[in-house]
Amino acid sequence: MTDEITAFVTMLGDERGLAANTRAGYRRDLTKAAAFFDRQGITSWSAVDRYAVIDFLAAQQAAGKSVATINRLISSLRQFFRYLVRRQRLVANPMETIDHRPAGDHLQAPVILDEDEVESLLEVPDTTTPLGIRDRAILELLDATGMRVTELATLPLTALHLDIRFVQLAGSGQHERMVPLSRPAVHWLQRYLTDVRPELSDGEQAAVFLNAHGRPLSRQGIWKNFRHWVQTAGITKAVTPQTFRYTLAVQMLSRGASGQVVQEMLGYTELRMLRPYLRVTPRELTQTYEKYHPRA
Repeated sequence: MTDEITAFVTMLGDERGLAANTRAGYRRDLTKAAAFFDRQGITSWSAVDRYAVIDFLAAQQAAGKSVATINRLISSLRQFFRYLVRRQRLVANPMETIDHRPAGDHLQAPVILDEDEVESLLEVPDTTTPLGIRDRAILELLDATGMRVTELATLPLTALHLDIRFVQLAGSGQHERMVPLSRPAVHWLQRYLTDVRPELSDGEQAAVFLNAHGRPLSRQGIWKNFRHWVQTAGITKAVTPQTFRYTLAVQMLSRGASGQVVQEMLGYTELRMLRPYLRVTPRELTQTYEKYHPRA
């Protein structure tokens, strides 16, 4: 992916006459994006779709990057992908439906589901059908772990440790992490692995979740199914798979879990996006103060 960036930056100087500082800015933005995609297991620009771009931009927002910074990244990616299409390196431009963020859209609180909404979403799949069992297992796993879509799509069978109720995730960070599984997640995963997956698989696929044709379920497939589940559940909020991450984090933090534990579990490097949900009332503050301060 680095070679394409270098060729693009060279073109900006040779053909457009852009200044060195401007070219360096493009290189920084594209290198940052390439590093993110590489951590997600995407090793070529042709494999980058709009969902991968959305994940990248969501990660920047979650890290507290300003709207101006995110819009600059969007502009850099837009110019770069146009270049790749013009040079016939790509057929489709994943940036065509990605818009700039409006001014003033600084640190909006992420969408959070309440418990009833989570339950209604979990109940959508028809578990009398094989794919319904698979879909229920997917939703239970997202609810239990808050894992990323890319982590879900690339999850290998060897990462599941159902006997001790853990899943092993590599994520977009620098180290693997072990994440606990809820009992419902283990139940539906066992049903899927026992009753459904053997009928879908040809025995050679390592991915946990397969589509109806026996191939690994893609990020695009997960996003498409997710939109259907949300619509069927009658949820009108702007819900994405990322919503499960925010919801799980807020639920755990509001119940007293430490930020360090949540950060390790979800692989977050920054919890700033969740601050609007973590404000305590004066009464809660007083009660905590009186309980823990040695001379209160």
